[in-house]
Amino acid sequence: MREDMFEVIIERPRWGSRIRYSRRNRRVDDKITSRKDPDSLPFLIGLERAAKGARFHKRLSETLNPLRRYLESQVNRPWDKVWSEICENLKTKSTVQQHVRDHVADFIATNVVSKDGALWVRTHWRDLIKLSESQVSLYVDPRTGILRANKHRKTWRQARREKEAAEAKERATRMRELGPNLQVHRFDDGAWWEVSLAPIPWEPAPAANGGVSSWQRRSMLYRDVVCGTTLTDLSPEDLYGRFGVYAVAKRQLARREVIKLGLSR
Repeated sequence: MREDMFEVIIERPRWGSRIRYSRRNRRVDDKITSRKDPDSLPFLIGLERAAKGARFHKRLSETLNPLRRYLESQVNRPWDKVWSEICENLKTKSTVQQHVRDHVADFIATNVVSKDGALWVRTHWRDLIKLSESQVSLYVDPRTGILRANKHRKTWRQARREKEAAEAKERATRMRELGPNLQVHRFDDGAWWEVSLAPIPWEPAPAANGGVSSWQRRSMLYRDVVCGTTLTDLSPEDLYGRFGVYAVAKRQLARREVIKLGLSR
């Protein structure tokens, strides 16, 4: 590990360091006002002005990518040696360096146990979860003490794609698209129904100040002829496979129509 790892992670320009205060907000900035006259600092400040000025507060900025890349490069090494290098360059006497050391636990699971022929990770709440189902990227093998990569870990993008694929596969068994606003569904009664869709109607909503703004809107009253009935208990989004539509009409298909569309009975 490089000796200046904590500087690489912590010592970066603060977020908003190049933002200049407006002239009105600059008059009540503590640094500028105290430099001119410490006794002129206001004891009270209006809520509206404080809310406007809060947007421009500078914040600390840090990036943990260098630490993550270093830990990933130490895979297949004994964890004791890796931790010794970390402790050698990140001292507990320094608050900043201790802060960087605390982030090591965000990438590595050190509390791993072997149980029932599988590896289990202990969470912050002291619960055990299978390593194959956890989101940790690195872990310490309890049998060998070697730092390993979690090959079962899935990113949130991969998990989202698999979830969407599973939902589409399940939806294909009970729904077909015949047009932009025309679908056929097999509901809980076992029959196939033709459903006509329409966009949910919206109307402008009055703004907080009493005016009307085009970007503020609310849905108008509408009635879905399918949802809320005994035909299905699915939500409109799961049933139709999209947002912002509702069923305006439904019709049960005849047997010859089901055969013509190649639908399973």
